[in-house]
Parts: sequence; structure tokens; C-alpha cells
Amino acid sequence: MSFIRTGSLALTLVATVTGTLAAGETPGTDEPVAAQLTWRRSYKQAAEEARQRRRPILVKITATWCGPCRQMHQLTYTDERVRRRLRRDFVLLELDADEQSELVADFRVEAYPTTLVVSPELKVVKRLTGFQSAGDLVSALELVRVKQSPDMDQDEEETDAVSALRVANARQLAFDGFCLASLLDDNKLRKGDNLVTAEYKGQTVCFHSEEHRRRFLADPQRYWPVGNGQCLVRSRETGMAALGDPRVGVIWRGKLWFFSDRETQQRFIQTPHQYAGSL
Repeated sequence: MSFIRTGSLALTLVATVTGTLAAGETPGTDEPVAAQLTWRRSYKQAAEEARQRRRPILVKITATWCGPCRQMHQLTYTDERVRRRLRRDFVLLELDADEQSELVADFRVEAYPTTLVVSPELKVVKRLTGFQSAGDLVSALELVRVKQSPDMDQDEEETDAVSALRVANARQLAFDGFCLASLLDDNKLRKGDNLVTAEYKGQTVCFHSEEHRRRFLADPQRYWPVGNGQCLVRSRETGMAALGDPRVGVIWRGKLWFFSDRETQQRFIQTPHQYAGSL
């Protein structure tokens, strides 16, 4: 195995490890369309709908690589008792831990799946961690009482849900503003120009030059880091979301992989197939 480095740790190229990855498993969707629940993907949209309809939000926080998450999708959310309760009483929101890592982190998620009930005033009133059977979920929701608090002190400390909405509304620069095209094509760690940006997967990406932006827009998926920039080593070892750092990355199989620190980077380099097996 050989390595090419630029700067102190700008990027590491794993040059001799090759192979083909198996396609990742996705939850089944063979149930009747009419019976499926409608999950929003935008927190801002769900929050506005909850405010207008005076309904709480049920937030399902999941990850494609999470086994218990798939079990809840296949077993819990197909149960008609659960469906009736959710369709009747809640606005439904699904957050992917990899695609919406900042929102998930702001909700202080420690394990997957996590299920939250958020009031129309954006206060977390119920938190369920781990797999929930249909019966357990229905029982937990029966105990939830969401009431508006008109006399709430305006100086009261903001809730996790309000803070998360602020994150959703803020214009964040993805990957700390580093240029993905420069990393992959030039093997150089460079900050992007705040005036040279593009929107992709709901995130604002910066580029070192107009040429780098042009390359990215021609084939954005080629430049997009694996796992949406999450540290898959840390996530899979601990079950907790962990944002990767572009300064601690590797190029493997022609893709960018980011890690939370040098230790997780080195563990990946030693046994990459252990962490990339289902991607």
C-alpha cells in the first residue's frame, strides 16, 4: 500500500487497494402506495406545517447503514396501529444522519434510530432511542401530551428543536469551505472562494476557482465525498453520527473519504473493506 501526501495531512491517496463494492441495501418499498406514510425531508417545511395545522412533528432520525433503522421501517412503520396514529395526529419528518448531519447533531442524537416528538412551538417533548416495536411506539405516543405554552418566557433558553431550525435556515458552507474539486483533481487542500459556490444536496459548496466549479457541476456525484462527508469509521464503531474533516481524508477507489481524526483515518487505511463493505 502506498501513500501520496500534500501539505502536513492535506490528503492521503491509497493507491494499491482496488475492488468493487456491493450495492448498499435499501429498505423495501413493495407495500401498497396508498398505505405508505408521507415523510417530509425538509425540517423547515415540517415546522411550518406543524405551526399551521397545530400538530406535533414526529421526527424519525435514521441512517442507511443502520440495521435497527431498517427493522423499524420494515416492522414498526408498516403496522396499521402505528400508521393510523401517525396519519391522524402528526406531521412526519425523516432525517438522514449522513445527508443532514448538522441538523442531527443539533438534536443531540447519540444512537440510531432516534425518534423525537417536537411540539408546534419547536420544543422536544419526547425522545425515544433505539428500535421501537409497534406496540412500544404506540404506547409511548399515547403518553405524549403536546400543549401550547402562550405564557412562555421570551428569554427562556431555546430548545434543541429551535436551534436545529436555525441551523436549517442558516447558509452553511459545506466541508468547512474546502474545495472538493481541488482535493480530488489536484490533490491539494484549498479553501474555496465564498463568491464561487454551488448548491448541491441542500448544501452550499465553495470552489477555489470558476474552473473547479465548472468541473464539479459537470459531474457533482464524482466529487461528493462518501457518506456525505461523515466519518464512517466512527459512525459504524460507535453508532453515533460523526462529521468527517476534509483535512483528514483519503482518496480510495476514485472517491473522497473524510474522517474525524488521524486515528480513524489510519484504521480505515489498514482495513478499508471493513468500513466500505456495503457502499
